[in-house]
Amino acid sequence: MVAAERPLPSPAELQGRWLQALEEAGLRPKALETMDRFPEERSVVLPFPGLESVDASLADHLLAAPENLLETGRRALKELLPVPGAEADELRLRITELPVTAHRTIRGIRETDLGKFLALDAIVRKATEVRPQIRDAAFLCLACKQEVHELQELWSPVFQEPIECTQCGKPANRTRFRLVPEHSTYIDSQRVEIQENPEKLKGGAHPQGLTVLLTEDLAGRLIPGNRVIVNGVLKGLQRATAARTGLLRSTTFDLLLVGNSLEFQKREYDEIPITEEEERQIRSFEGDPNVMDRIVLSLAPTIKGMEEEKEAIGLQLFGGVEKRHADGVRIRGDIHILLVGDPGTAKSQLLRYIADVAPRGVYTSGKGATAAGLTAAAVKDDFGGGRWVLEAGMLVLADGGIAVVDELDKMTPEDRSAMHEALEQQTVSVAKAGITATLNARCPVLAAANPKFGRFTKERTISEQIDLPPTLLSRFDVIYSIQDRPDSERDRSLSHRILQSHQESESRNAAVVEDLPGGAGNAPFSPDFLRKYISWARRNLRPVLSDAALAHIEDYYVEVRKQGEKPDSPVPITARQLEALVRLSEASARARLSPVVTVTDAQRATRIMEGFLRRVATADGKLDIDTVTTGVTHSQRERAELLMEIMRALQDRSGGFTLEEVRAEAERRGITPARADSLFTTYRNQGEVFEQRPGVWQLIRF
Repeated sequence: MVAAERPLPSPAELQGRWLQALEEAGLRPKALETMDRFPEERSVVLPFPGLESVDASLADHLLAAPENLLETGRRALKELLPVPGAEADELRLRITELPVTAHRTIRGIRETDLGKFLALDAIVRKATEVRPQIRDAAFLCLACKQEVHELQELWSPVFQEPIECTQCGKPANRTRFRLVPEHSTYIDSQRVEIQENPEKLKGGAHPQGLTVLLTEDLAGRLIPGNRVIVNGVLKGLQRATAARTGLLRSTTFDLLLVGNSLEFQKREYDEIPITEEEERQIRSFEGDPNVMDRIVLSLAPTIKGMEEEKEAIGLQLFGGVEKRHADGVRIRGDIHILLVGDPGTAKSQLLRYIADVAPRGVYTSGKGATAAGLTAAAVKDDFGGGRWVLEAGMLVLADGGIAVVDELDKMTPEDRSAMHEALEQQTVSVAKAGITATLNARCPVLAAANPKFGRFTKERTISEQIDLPPTLLSRFDVIYSIQDRPDSERDRSLSHRILQSHQESESRNAAVVEDLPGGAGNAPFSPDFLRKYISWARRNLRPVLSDAALAHIEDYYVEVRKQGEKPDSPVPITARQLEALVRLSEASARARLSPVVTVTDAQRATRIMEGFLRRVATADGKLDIDTVTTGVTHSQRERAELLMEIMRALQDRSGGFTLEEVRAEAERRGITPARADSLFTTYRNQGEVFEQRPGVWQLIRF
């Protein structure tokens, strides 16, 4: 006979057993300590294993009939204290660390779970404000002028009024009751909406949600983006719709979890289970000099080529080490990467794969993303009873994981601007409708975009063809331009590998590949093993820079900076890239499962940085970081200043100038007519020049 079918002992027997169990579990000192912190804290926490070890039968009854058992336990807790009083009456017994049998996924809840004690591992999506909720309502009977009290169900949305007066005995249809707010008692109350963790969804399933009621000292502890285990009692609320004849009640019930305790996810990636055998397999790669090559081959193995991009993305998955200085300044360890490429270069397919293989990966496309959907928003809906509610966006939900954003260039400028704070400070600030909050968005961002004109062209520089604002580009640690150029030798090799993968897939006839360290095809690691490898490395390693690695990064930075010391030379690199080098080096050490960043890691970081600068931050054969940070190269800035000097000289000479005169003088001084026309159009659009009379132009200020 299971506990759910066994009859409950009498209340007196239950209270005695609770008292003995709480005494043996050592809760008396905890309760006295909590009383000292009353009313800010009212919770006395009892781990379920501690109760089970003392009285297994009582623990089983608690899971099956939690409401009765928790109230009896609270009364026993009060008896446990030597000094009863208001503080002792308000103490609450919180049960944590429920057994595996009590854990549920939101989509796995069934009718047999109603009224049971459950544990749900989820992420907070919405949270209402903390508001008082009436617990004991005081009414005045207008017939006898006596006060009547009616205890309210905290989880029920229906306000209960007295059926009859307990003093004069008159029923509600023969008298009226008036609420006396000042004599009623209240508790703090908050409703939050939790949803399934995105990394646990399969096949692109939509995450399901559930409403949780938090009261007393639990209220106000959660904000959107928190990852928690919520322990509580599952309730069913009957649906009802308003009609002319009154409320129409449905046979379908909505679910509500009445929270009893909260367990915060203190460390990232702890929710990914790793067995001892899998840990031994992971640790076997310590000291393997080729492990990074294995990781690169395991990332989207069906996408041929792009080894340089995959290596950078592999380091992004491991990430650098977050640091906090003595003055409180936080230096992010996450690496942001942007891929800008021609159509058909498998950018979207690569991003999809990374979102699936990464622990806590969240994917979105720029076409369907707004500023509120990316960051956070204050919304007004029925969930908060018509009040403003704080709702987490994609970057907040990806906190501790990785955010993958495809089609970044398709977003509106207003929506893109919301990402600036999330990329650098890794926070999201909301100030709307009286709600001011700062939420965490501690996640690397992997984004992809198309060139401004659909495809890269040779006539323009790479920087001119990336249609993203420089303020956003400068926040990415690594930017890659992926160009599709016909090359017979490369095309034959690529087509052979693609067709071969199709042939292998057909010959296997959809056979199931075992999910062991070896993956499908030529991939050394399966996606599941790679996910656990990344999780274990991020959980257990915080690499530190060795003196040799530090010297290598410093030498590289200084040598590159020297290129800008010559007269009229552009700035080749800035301190932002220096910090990116540190992050890439630390990520490389993590990937090798090394607690120390060696010269090998620093060399890998400088090679990746060199590839980024060579592809994107080069103008006229020279490194020029201004192409990324300002959107204007050093040579473009010089030509613009030279054209301004030409127009100023022409105006000083004759009071105005024609476009033909500007073109002729510009060509004489080394600026092509097409470039002169482009710069002149820019000045005209900016309002720097105006047409004094037909064909004659003049500077606004000179």
